Parts: sequence; C-alpha cells; structure tokens
Amino acid sequence: MPIGLVLGGGAPHLPLMSGALLALEEAGLDFEVMSTTGAGMLAGLLYVSPKRLGPGESLSEARRRAFRATSTMGIEDLIYQFMPINFKVFQKPGPVAEALAPAFNLFFQAPRDTREQRLVSDWMALMSATMIPSSLTPWSKGLCQPPSWIEGLVDFDAFLDNLGEAKFRLGSYCIEDRADVSFDREALSLDHCKAALAMPFIYEPYKLPDGQGGEKTYLEGSAFDPLQLNPENVMVDGNIDTIIFFDILGHRKLVDEPRDLTDAWVQSIIAPLTRLAENSLSQFKARRAQHAQQRFLTALEEAAELAETDAGAFKDKRDLIRAERELYELADLLGSADVDLAVFRDKMAAYLRDHDDQKLKTLTGLVDKDYGAFVRQREAYLKERELAAGVPSTCAATHSRRSELLRMPFRRHIPDNHWPKILDWSHSNLSFLFEVGYETGLAFLDHHRERLEGSLGRPLAGTAGQAAAE
Repeated sequence: MPIGLVLGGGAPHLPLMSGALLALEEAGLDFEVMSTTGAGMLAGLLYVSPKRLGPGESLSEARRRAFRATSTMGIEDLIYQFMPINFKVFQKPGPVAEALAPAFNLFFQAPRDTREQRLVSDWMALMSATMIPSSLTPWSKGLCQPPSWIEGLVDFDAFLDNLGEAKFRLGSYCIEDRADVSFDREALSLDHCKAALAMPFIYEPYKLPDGQGGEKTYLEGSAFDPLQLNPENVMVDGNIDTIIFFDILGHRKLVDEPRDLTDAWVQSIIAPLTRLAENSLSQFKARRAQHAQQRFLTALEEAAELAETDAGAFKDKRDLIRAERELYELADLLGSADVDLAVFRDKMAAYLRDHDDQKLKTLTGLVDKDYGAFVRQREAYLKERELAAGVPSTCAATHSRRSELLRMPFRRHIPDNHWPKILDWSHSNLSFLFEVGYETGLAFLDHHRERLEGSLGRPLAGTAGQAAAE
C-alpha cells in the first residue's frame, strides 16, 4: 500500500524540510500522495520538479542539488545582525521592482561556498534591493511583491511528467468562498503558488481567474491550516497506508520572549500558527478515530447477520473484530513518532493497570532511555500481537488495516539552546537547520525502515535486501 507525504507551513524552516527530504530521496522513498501548504509547498515542488542544470542532469540529481541549495537562501550573519530581514526572499512591491526581479534573483545563483563569497554576494544584493524603487504606501495591501524567485527553482513545464500518477495538493484560502481550497495537480502553475503563499500583511492577496469570466482572491493556506493532512479526503481516496508529516509549527518551543522588535513581529505571526497546527493534527486524529469506530460497528453488524446462519463463523468473526480493535487502540496508545511523554505515561499507566503485559512494560520503559529502540520494538510488538490474534487472515498488509501517522521528529534533534534562533533568516541558522533536517531524516528511516518497506513493497536503498537484489 502507498505512502503519503504532508509538508506543513513555516517559511524559515524550508531547509529543515529539505534536509529530511534529501535523506528520504537517497533512501529511494517515493510518495503516492503529497499534500502541501506554505513553505511545504516549495519543498514539495523541489521534490517533484526542480529546475535541471541541463538534459544530462537526472531528476534525482536535480532534487538533491535543489534541496542542498535551500540551506544557502539565508543572509550572511555579519549583515543579518544589522539587517535582520531576508531582503532576497521578501522583495519590494511595485511595477518597477517586479520588472527588475528576474535580474535581482540572479543573486540566488551566486557562489556561496565561503564566508567571503556570501558576504560579497549578500552585500551587493542589499545595495541593489535598497536602490530598487518601490510603490509601497500606507494604502498597499502587502509589504512585498509575490515571490518571483520560485520560477527560477521549479520547472512547471515538466511538473506533470515528473509527478507521474501521483497526486499533489496545494492548500490555499479563498476570500470570496470563505473556505480552504486545495489546488490539484492539473491546475498547478506559478500563479497558484503565488496565491498559496499570500500571507496577510507580508504579501498582497492574490487574484486568480474563477473560470467564469471573473476572479477570486486567495491567501496563504497555512495561515488558516498549517498542516493539511487530508484535503478533500485525498489520503483516504488514495488508500494511503502510511502518512509521513512534517510539522515544525506545532511545537510551542517556537513561541519565546522576543529579542527585539523584528523578532516580536515574527512571534506575532508564529504564535497563533502553533495552536492552529496543534488543532489541525487533533482534528485529523479525531476524524480518523471516528472513521475507525464506524468501521468496527459495521463489522459487528455484519457479524450479527452471520450469527443467524452460522454460529461458529460468527464466533470466529466476533473474536477477530475484537482483537483487531484492541490492536488499533493499542497502536494509538503506543504512538508512532515524537511521542508526547506526559500524555504517553498517563495513558500507558492506565492501560497497564488493567493489562498484565510484561513485554509492554519493558517496551514502555524504552521511551525515555532509547527512543529509536522504542519505535523499532513497538512495530515488532504490534506484529506479534497481530499474529497471536489471527488478524493477518483479513489484513495481511499491516496491523489492523490502519493508516499509520508518522511525524518527522524534528524537535528531537534541535538542541534546546537553538530554539530562540530557529526563526532567523541568517545563513548560520538555515544551514544548521538543513543539517538537522538531514540527521532527522536518517534517524526516521532507521526507526521506521520495516514499516516503510512494508508499505512500499520493496527494500529501501542501503538495506541488505537491496544489496542482494542488485
């Protein structure tokens, strides 16, 4: 069964997502469905269709180069400490500024391997940005022009060919409809990307044709839902077995005492988004639990009908349903990744009071001591319970036929002393986040390799099975 990928919002964290995606790309992971919003949109586009240097560069090579390039999108630290704004990414508005944007965006292509190169390039970009005229006034609807630099990073012409049969969704918000919208693969263009990044106050609301001779106005989707886990049931309709989601905005460590006025402004944007991300995840889990409840009730009704004709078959089916439901609840109880330790301890303590399960007690003790071992042994424990219950007779693919929700555990790899700087657009922060993202992706693959290989139906790169196959 296929894997789905959800890439949430959070602009300064693009290199964090890129680093993790690089690790997944190197392992040979692919996705049947991708749901993106905010900065996650750009990460998804770089995965699907990055600009190639030439016909000799493969898609995989272009992806890896594009992911690494996101770590250089920041401003050299010496400049950033005096001008804490990414003037390369957030460009002045107005007709003249937009006309000059293609030339200005060449600064993204300047060599940045050394500190001296970054300093010269960013200083020249600052001088150019300062001299470019702008039409910004108190009556403007946004501080910046729509992000023109996306076109230099993404090959929209090859997008559908590169995507193949996979599904791709891009979250936005329509002002006229007063509702979230989801652009699908067939409608995706540079204009849709600009509409989906129109964060209020930063970017002016973006207008698109409505197909009936008029226009509709759009804002950034992640300003309303930073984590679109299943837009228009795309994951359910895609029969997704495993959902991997990248969520950095759902961590309250992002909210901190501001260091200065600029940081206070950034905090004013981020603070409500953290709660929105939490709510989005909670609502998705609640809908999934409701769906599971309905599925079990339906199975019980079928069993009741069977009881009228075959008492023995009814007993077997009833026991199987009971075992499957217990496995489903146990899997949720054990978590999957990035476990909230306080909630986990309370749930497990309550569960173990009613269940004398020594293996489960041993497994629970690993959460604090060795989280990687906990994740790996959790899967083995659930499979053991599944075999004992006879569940594979009806669901051989995965335990309890449930879709697994796996969080990319960024917060476990970000040092505590770095959180106050995590929203900076400085070169040091973005390059550091890229390395953290890559490290997180490698750990994620190590922890969940068996699960991912089961979903893909093949070994990931670097495994013994892969080497033997080659």
